[in-house]
Amino acid sequence: MTNIETTSAHWDAKYAAATQSAWVQNPLVAEALYYRMTGQRGYWLDWVFSQLVGPVQNLLSVGCGDGGHELLMARRGFAENVVAFDAAPDAIKRAQETAVAEGLPIEFSNLLFEEFVLNQGPENKYDAVFFSGSLHHVTDLEGMLSAVQKVLRPGGKVIVNEYCGPCYQLYPPHQVEIVDRTIASLPEEFRSSDRLELPNMQMIMASDPTEGVRSALIPKLVPMYFEPEYERFVGGALLHPLFSCLNASRVNDGSPESNLLVRMLIFLEDELTRSGALQHDFMLGVYANTLK
Repeated sequence: MTNIETTSAHWDAKYAAATQSAWVQNPLVAEALYYRMTGQRGYWLDWVFSQLVGPVQNLLSVGCGDGGHELLMARRGFAENVVAFDAAPDAIKRAQETAVAEGLPIEFSNLLFEEFVLNQGPENKYDAVFFSGSLHHVTDLEGMLSAVQKVLRPGGKVIVNEYCGPCYQLYPPHQVEIVDRTIASLPEEFRSSDRLELPNMQMIMASDPTEGVRSALIPKLVPMYFEPEYERFVGGALLHPLFSCLNASRVNDGSPESNLLVRMLIFLEDELTRSGALQHDFMLGVYANTLK
């Protein structure tokens, strides 16, 4: 199986099982993350379009996965026309079926990042380009950002909601130690493992060789192509790796004990990030295309 086939199969399986990102499946964590992103209560994407971008005519979504964001944007009228693509064929098929059934103006297609970079389509076609959890899977960041410059009209917006932490999620020793010490402090019923296990390169290549492939460069490269209008770095250096080590059925059961524990973990990450003990591993940004 090629790297591309491995990645496509990996993400199709995740979308089918609805296990793309364990930490934000907890509603308290999701609420806290959205507040960090916007400074407001409520869903981050509603805020981005109401406060920063406004309704647009043509929107391109790069690496749309199972189409959840794109279906929402079309339903809420954030974009009159949505073009979206992803490498996971089964996810795209389900998303397109939903769009057709609901009569939504979305064109989903099965396309690789590399294919888009080589043949991105007409210049100045889009009013907005959307990345959510996809840009950190792009190996050729420079090629991708150059292609987006060409298809985005002057003044058009780039929306980036991304993991921007260590490449391949190979966290530094002090971060792993903090995660491990946090796990050790939790009651056993809340744990699924006793420590955070970092993958080796064989494991990375066997599951998803694009996971965080050049993620740490995203905050540095995007502003070199587009003018920042809004940037906020939103933590995640504790909660994101930690939740992969927790018993999901217990920590997400909504009981008072579970909710109290999750709130304490959110507070702990806030304090560790504020003090500089942990860096930000996630970001939200909106950028303008100033290329004439």
